[in-house]
Amino acid sequence: MSDLRATPAAECDVVMRGGITSGVVYPKALSEIAAAYRLRCVGGASAGAIGAAAGAAAEFGRGEGGFEKLMALPARLGDGRLAALFQPQRSTRSLLRLMLTATGNDRPGPARTGLSRYAAMVAALFAGFPLASLVGLAPGLALAVGGVFAGGVAGVLLVVAGVLLAVTGWVVAVAIRLVSKLTVDTPANLFGVCRGLGAGAAHPGLTDWLANQLDDLAGLPAGAPPLLFGHLWTGSTDPAAVPAGERAIDLRVISTCLSQSRPYELPTQARLFFYEPETWRTLFPAGVMDALLGAPEPQPLPGDDPEAWRREEEAAANHSPALRRLPAPEHLPVIVAIRMSLSFPLLISAVPLWTIDRRRSGERLVFAKLWFTDGGFCSNFPVHLFDAALATRPSFSINLGRFSEGQTPSPDEADNVEYSRTNTSGLLPPYEAIPERGFGAVAGFARAAVDTARGWHDSTQLNLPGFRDRIVRVLQTDSEGGLNLHMNGATIDRLADRGQAAGRIMVEQFTQPRYPVSAPLATGWENHRWVRYRALLSCLPAWLMSYSSGREGLDIAPEKPPSLPLSAPAQALATELTRALDAAAAVVANAEPGALEQLTAAPRPLGAIRRIPQI
Repeated sequence: MSDLRATPAAECDVVMRGGITSGVVYPKALSEIAAAYRLRCVGGASAGAIGAAAGAAAEFGRGEGGFEKLMALPARLGDGRLAALFQPQRSTRSLLRLMLTATGNDRPGPARTGLSRYAAMVAALFAGFPLASLVGLAPGLALAVGGVFAGGVAGVLLVVAGVLLAVTGWVVAVAIRLVSKLTVDTPANLFGVCRGLGAGAAHPGLTDWLANQLDDLAGLPAGAPPLLFGHLWTGSTDPAAVPAGERAIDLRVISTCLSQSRPYELPTQARLFFYEPETWRTLFPAGVMDALLGAPEPQPLPGDDPEAWRREEEAAANHSPALRRLPAPEHLPVIVAIRMSLSFPLLISAVPLWTIDRRRSGERLVFAKLWFTDGGFCSNFPVHLFDAALATRPSFSINLGRFSEGQTPSPDEADNVEYSRTNTSGLLPPYEAIPERGFGAVAGFARAAVDTARGWHDSTQLNLPGFRDRIVRVLQTDSEGGLNLHMNGATIDRLADRGQAAGRIMVEQFTQPRYPVSAPLATGWENHRWVRYRALLSCLPAWLMSYSSGREGLDIAPEKPPSLPLSAPAQALATELTRALDAAAAVVANAEPGALEQLTAAPRPLGAIRRIPQI
């Protein structure tokens, strides 16, 4: 690997998939890529957001050894140190062990299965609810003891009845306490077991540990304000400086707003929301809160109503509890957006925000509370984050997957990474085996339904031309990544090395001759740009014909529109664009059938052009 402190001339974008502890794959993968490319845009959701933030911070601090520090990061998480970052509150402590036990991941090594898992769950329930267990067992045990002393047939019957009563009493008592934990204590803890903060500097939680790591990777001095998005955008320690052209480092992550049933791309939408400082002090370190409270007051943008803005600020200050508007994106601490993206459901508490309730009208402004959780709910693998019509730099994507049944990891980590080697091959979609009998059948069907609902958009891109050759899938066993908080150092090292192999594969694919396969002359990057161009052309005829049909029915005079009027310069521009589109549609309409058929016949599968909302 070349000098990681030197800045390569070539640039790239990287997107990473979420996967809880699977994020240990990313540090060495990013460092391997950074040896050949400068990271220009990085993004992801959930654990992918953590990897993206770490990569962005390391790029910012490249000259101070950012990527060397990133390479060493996985080694700091082995032998229980990873699990120690997940610190539950006292009221939800019993749920963490139960949650991990239910998934079989309550200890290092392979996940528990079968009777071992059920026995561990019973033990976890006893340990988590000792008083309820005692109260539930006591009547039955007392009856059984009485039967022992009574002797005879009656005594035996009393013992049997006592055992049955003890089991039933224990189940009922524990169930009552468990329901209370899930319906009272968990919502009170912001719908999670762990809020993310630790018990102090010596025992950091996930959020404060991540905040410290990002600042260290960025080369910020100890005790300095936290890393801000403005630092990344400008490439300097002045977050308000105006970047010349593109952002120096563009970090974007996905968070899911359950209250509005939609994802948000952060930090672009930050100014829409308000936060409650007192609650946020239980979610973010003191230095982060100081940066939030000390940030310049956000100002209305051109087109905003200043009076409406002032009324919103007054309403927020008078709200109970008092609210503050999130600062402008350049002054937002990076850890805030990352924490909003990594709220693994139930394991890590959701992040509450507030916004003006636009459904209610009147003089008095009313605020609605919003709950933000894991970005993976809507897009766990947002490959599209930095897509352009035609690529000007590589955009690598690191996916995660499981080994097929019966498949075991190879000693050569490069063999544990899947990727497309030709223009006609791609990654196969994920496969979920669903049992057909018993409780496992219902649970498996439900799990597959949820995974499909939240991941279909990501999965359909795996084999799409212009996507498949820039995606690598890092395979894991059931004891690697995911909810395996107790991975030992050796397991974490293997995953990190597997990530490094994935990074090396991507770099070599795009920098070495690979196409045509029979006699390689062009690099994967040259081939990728051509495929993207061909894929765009193959979609244009259908879109242009659709445009042409609608254009014929658009009998609205531009100078007398029903809404959204245009100024004279804008109308002139619109007229020129319309002429160009009309001309392009005419080219398609008059094309030779054979030429049009060849243009749209490849590459396959065919894509589509459509207008979608900016999240």
